[in-house]
Formats: sequence, structure tokens, C-alpha cells
Amino acid sequence: MKIGLINPNITTSVYTPWIPLGILYIGTILKDNGFRVEILDAAAKRFTNEDTMNWIKEIKPDIIGISCLTISFLPTIELVKLIKNYNPLITVVLGHYHPTMVSERIIQKYGQYIDYCIRGEGEYVFLKLCEFLDNRDDKYPLDLKGLTFRGRNNKIIKTPDAPLIYDLDEIPFPDRKLIDFDYKWSFSGIEFSNSNLTSVVSSRGCPFSCTYCACSNFAKHRFRPRSSENIVEELLYLEEQGYEQITFVDDNFTLQPKRTIKVCELIKKEKIDISWHTDSRVDRLSQNMLTWMKKSGCKSLWFGFESANQRILDLYQKNTKVSQFDTAIKKSRKANIELIIGLFMLGGPTETLEEVKNTINYAIRSDIDLPFFNVVEIWPGIQMWDEYISQGLINPSDVVLAQVNDIKKPVERWETTTRVLDLSDSSREKYEILNEIQSAYERFFSLNRLNTLLKTSLRVLRSKFMLKMALSIFGNLKDAIDAISTFRSSKVKGFGMYEE
Repeated sequence: MKIGLINPNITTSVYTPWIPLGILYIGTILKDNGFRVEILDAAAKRFTNEDTMNWIKEIKPDIIGISCLTISFLPTIELVKLIKNYNPLITVVLGHYHPTMVSERIIQKYGQYIDYCIRGEGEYVFLKLCEFLDNRDDKYPLDLKGLTFRGRNNKIIKTPDAPLIYDLDEIPFPDRKLIDFDYKWSFSGIEFSNSNLTSVVSSRGCPFSCTYCACSNFAKHRFRPRSSENIVEELLYLEEQGYEQITFVDDNFTLQPKRTIKVCELIKKEKIDISWHTDSRVDRLSQNMLTWMKKSGCKSLWFGFESANQRILDLYQKNTKVSQFDTAIKKSRKANIELIIGLFMLGGPTETLEEVKNTINYAIRSDIDLPFFNVVEIWPGIQMWDEYISQGLINPSDVVLAQVNDIKKPVERWETTTRVLDLSDSSREKYEILNEIQSAYERFFSLNRLNTLLKTSLRVLRSKFMLKMALSIFGNLKDAIDAISTFRSSKVKGFGMYEE
């Protein structure tokens, strides 16, 4: 039996290619258990549906598994329709966040195209499903956990949740050779380095309950780390394969500083020469941990500040304080972390124009190297979505306009993301907020911040890593400017799928 796994193209020009570890883990486990596996990262390759269909026709799979986020759901539906029209006998399976959160709605509306939704962690659920289908005898997989599908008389069946994988060390390292793509360290089209890049997940889950995030819901608020030895064994393996840049894509890499320090100590002990990057909360930083991160090769740290207004942070249930922001930056500077990036969310529920300005002003006066401003959106699976529903402000079945493959079409709200600003009572304030966001990058890089920009320039000149990054960006200056412009515009609109 042959299986094709696809990371679909989300049809937005600001997509940053990261290796899709989810389907890579699944593909590795399937391969290790005797299945023939082909993987396509259609998003990284910028494949059209026609390109993807040509790939499918070439490999001739019996089963197709598609990794599906909310922002990629509608393009995925267009794709699976083409797949079923081409060959109705191909079994189509959807997994990842969106199928986990709304599996019954998906099967109810699109059950003629989608055979199964996998909910939660998919490695062993997918394996068991493939083994079941390989011995198909007209039965339904009623005994397999973590599935939603149509049974007899079109009845929707949702089997009990599959248990979380607690011993992450038991999962084999993903075979990155299964994907034919040369990943680089970039963000929204800005190439920071032309070094070979891959990502690693050293833990799963997050115990926090931020209202804008689905990570804790997906992992049932359970934080599960891999052992430090297992992580470093994978890094040694990656170094042998020639990787020079690693991004840790954990939900919360620095949650347990002692664990992080141990990983760093082992990296240093094994003399692993890889530059690595990660993100962090501002309240999970010890000076000792940051020092060890620097010693072991950490080059950049991405802080989820979100808002410079304590009221908004409390509304998000972030459990951080604005007063911790500068402390986190100063500690990182003291440890000589070379690149500090700030992530901000603007246009949240009840957020005023003055609060938006305050957050932008903080980003501009802070000692970070680069900000990214994101317009707040909601979707199924996050607490903020549930709150809007309980307050009667939205209904999952609302008909809204969404952009799908460059065409605007009416869809149900649960099928896409909703920009919170579109639910605002005041159109005037909404557009004033959008204008502020649109000009935020120009203000950050304007001559009014000349002293700060000069200080950043001196840091660049003292750092081989930063200098190499700057030369890479300047070497592709037009592309970088176009990328920032496109990123800014798209974040004002929403991620290509927005209500008008």
C-alpha cells in the first residue's frame, strides 16, 4: 500500500517555509512499518493544485493524508475535490489542528470527499488506520481511537480520543530526506541566512491558557518533554547531515529552565556546532539559562510580548506583566543573545486605538532588533472563539466571504479565520487601527530612531552571525522590502481569508 502525505499550499504570498514535522514524523513511522511513503511540501514548493495533482498522478497513492490548519482548510477542500474526481478510490485523511477541533462539521459537510479526520497527535493513529485499511474487509474502524468518519447510513462516528504520547523518546527521529526541499532560515519572504535549516521539537504541549492560542487545547494542557539526551542525539545526527541552523518549534521551549540548561550543557559537551533559534515567554527566563543558551549556539530569541497594555494581556490570560518586557530584553542582551525579535498582536477584543498605539510605541522605543505586528484573528479551537460564540457575537454557521485560491467565495465561519476587528462596532476606529498597524514598520525603521538604529548597527558589526544575516538581507534587498510590504499588507487584511 502506498501513502502520499501533503502539506498543502495556503495560497498566501507571505508564507514562510518550515519543514512540516507533523507529516514527517508520520511518514517516518509508516516507512519503518513497511509502507511506501511519498511526502510533498506543496506550500514550500508553491505548488498550484494542478502541480499537486500531477504529483498525485505520478506516485499513484492508495491513501492521501493532508496536514490541515484553519488557514489551509479551504484550499485543502478545493484540492480534495480534485483528488476524488480523479480517483474516488483514494482514501483521503485530514489531520492537524482544524480537523481536531471541527471534525464532525468537516465530515458532515465534506464527507463525500474526506474519508477520515484524525484528531490530536497523529503518528500512531494514522499508522493503525493504514494497517486497518490495508486489511480492508467492509468493516468500520470502530475500535481505533482518535477518528471521525461516516459509518453505516451516513451516521457520523467519533471514536474516543487517542491518548497523548507521553514517552516522546520512543518516537523515531523524522527522516528529513523524505522531503525534497532545501529549507533556509527566512520569515515571510525575508531570507535571514542561506544556511541549511531544519526544525526540531524538544517537547510538546503548553500548560498555559492563552485565549488566542490552540496549542494548550490540542495537547490537553500537558507539557511533555523529550529527554535531554534524546534531543542532543538528534542534533548530532543533524550536524552529521550538514545542517547549520536549527529552530526549536516547541510550544514552550523555555518552560522549565533547568531542562533547557541541561540541553545546552549537553550541546556544549558534545561540541555541536549549530546555530539555533527559539522563542520564549518573558517570565520564563533565568540569567543562567540565557547564558547557557548563548554558550551552546543560540543566536536569536523571539519574545511573544503580544501587547504593551496590561489590560489586554489579562484579557488574553497571558499571565505575564508588561513590567517584565524590558527585564527580559536586558537579560538577553546581558547574555549576548545576538538577535531579539518581538511578536505583537494588535486589534484584539475591546482593544482601543490608544492601546494599539501604546503597543506600537513600546515596540519602537524598546531595545529589540525587529518587530512583527499581527492582526488578531480567531478560529475554532481557541478560547476567544468560544467566548464570541457564547456572547452571541458570532455563530459558526455564519456565512462570510473568504479568499480561496484568489477567488472570494461565501463559506461558513468555522471553515476560516475571523479577524476580530471585523466584529468591531466602530468602523472608523477599525480603520484607524489598521492604518496604525500599516505604518508601524515605517516608524520602526525611520530616521526618528536613528540613535537606536545606530546602536543596532554596531551590534551587527560585532557579530559574525548578525553581519552574515545583514549581508544576506542586503544581497536580496528588493525581495526583503517587497516581503515586508506584502507581509504588512496581508496582516492588515488577515491571512488571505477574511470577512468583508
